[in-house]
Amino acid sequence: MLIIPTLILILALVFYAANSLCITRGRSFIGRSTLKKMSKWQRKRLDIWETAFAKSLLSRISRLVYLDESAALRLSRRLSKAGLSITPREYTTQKYLMIAAGVCLIGINALFHFYFGVLLAFLLTAYALLKQHSSLGERVKKQEQLIAREMPRFIRTLSRSLLSNRDLLNAIVSYRRVAGAELGVELDILIAEMKAGSTQSALIHFESRLGTSEAFRLCGALRDMSLGIDQTAALEFMADDMARQVREGIRKELSLRPAKMRGTFMPAVAVCVAIVMYVLVVYVINNFQNLY
Repeated sequence: MLIIPTLILILALVFYAANSLCITRGRSFIGRSTLKKMSKWQRKRLDIWETAFAKSLLSRISRLVYLDESAALRLSRRLSKAGLSITPREYTTQKYLMIAAGVCLIGINALFHFYFGVLLAFLLTAYALLKQHSSLGERVKKQEQLIAREMPRFIRTLSRSLLSNRDLLNAIVSYRRVAGAELGVELDILIAEMKAGSTQSALIHFESRLGTSEAFRLCGALRDMSLGIDQTAALEFMADDMARQVREGIRKELSLRPAKMRGTFMPAVAVCVAIVMYVLVVYVINNFQNLY
């Protein structure tokens, strides 16, 4: 009864695994993979959570979700750093909905005694949860990398501007016109706090939002500059040191890419092994049933 859908599912998984292996090998499919990447740049990926129904559902269910205040604060910082507009409760609600959908799929497959579907539903749920977690981490890491790569230019510009004019606010406002999108958001908050309150507290908040050692060193030097202590030489040395760290980070990332490409073989191999094992187990069970 379930032989036909099982065979269709197996063929689909075999095709996906073989396609993944061919693309990862990068031999005869280099041109096609490049075209796929270029097409992804032109079109935005469809996100189910961006639909009107999903947003309405999240806003309603998130009211029933309890989240600890400290955990919500930490998650809110990560979401804001990643550039996501959802609240911590809505993000947690996404996780609960994925778990609920996975449990429903497992229950339906178990009801029809489709145990391979139970395994696939469990793996799919685990993959969705890991994908949500890794996606947030990748977004945060990408934002931090973009800000870190712009920091040397920002520090050098501040150092040269402060040589002729000691007004720190004007120097930051001047750089804001040419700043990148990621660092520009943080500079907007910094400028608004410097205009509304004290420079010292604004720099402390700027340092805590970035949360890096480079930001700690920069804000420490800028606080001394606001108090009249000359730190232009320290800023120049800091800019050179950060530029060197950025180059080392890029070189390290490029050296790790072949290992990451080799790691993509493992999911495809695991899918093939699972398919073969399932077929063998079903074949053995059917033969034992025919004997009796």
